[in-house]
Amino acid sequence: MTEFVNDANFKELVMDTSIENRNDEGPMTLENFTKLMVQFYDLGWMRGSGGAMGCISGNELMISPSALQKERIEKQDVFVYDISQKTEVQRPANKRIAVSSCSVLFSLIMKETGSECVIHTHSKSANFITQLIKGDTFEISHQEYIKGIYDPFSGKALKYSDTLTIPIIENMPSESQLLEPIRGVLENHPQAIAVLVRNHGLFVWGPTWESTKIMTECIDYLLELAIEMEKMSIPLVKEGGFEKEDNLSEKMRTLLFSGVASV
Repeated sequence: MTEFVNDANFKELVMDTSIENRNDEGPMTLENFTKLMVQFYDLGWMRGSGGAMGCISGNELMISPSALQKERIEKQDVFVYDISQKTEVQRPANKRIAVSSCSVLFSLIMKETGSECVIHTHSKSANFITQLIKGDTFEISHQEYIKGIYDPFSGKALKYSDTLTIPIIENMPSESQLLEPIRGVLENHPQAIAVLVRNHGLFVWGPTWESTKIMTECIDYLLELAIEMEKMSIPLVKEGGFEKEDNLSEKMRTLLFSGVASV
């Protein structure tokens, strides 16, 4: 894998320094980063050495390493990059450890959406739902946890009666090969805050690490619920669900992520 500092999207990634920190609990720290890895392992999202996370903290981008057990990652194992200087600030002492293969996906998503955090899980529910649903989107409405999902067009949380839509893309032999399919999702589904990868897992992105964590938890709950609803032949989308508008502007797409609106 080419050094991440040479990644085209990372080279174009620019921080808006006019926006004050948007995280209620403060910027992401290496200590919190590693604690979240353990939590995500315990949730079944990052078992084995799978799953990954990338977070912007100030002028730095933190990305989890590849092929390391997530519940055993320590602060010195996290890759850290200076966004302004486009340099590597920290890497594991073992030179054979590489940055997550998701790194190029994270930089693409962050550059295109203004997100400060992307979480990639290998949760069982994310995998299973893509095998139950043969189409290219997952949709669910009239569920309480939909209110935990932000709409980047309005800058507000979705309502209970809204329809949450998550695109589904096909899996590839490696995460880095998902670059073009995810680029297609960002272009064709600008309202999306997540994408499901068939027989694989889930990517979720948001304006802060807290909001991304919350949305990932809510989505995983909804996916698990949807699996049980499918088994019982209960419709996932009820009549009266929110119909998303067409041709919404690029300016509105980045409204939430630019920090203009508050929830």
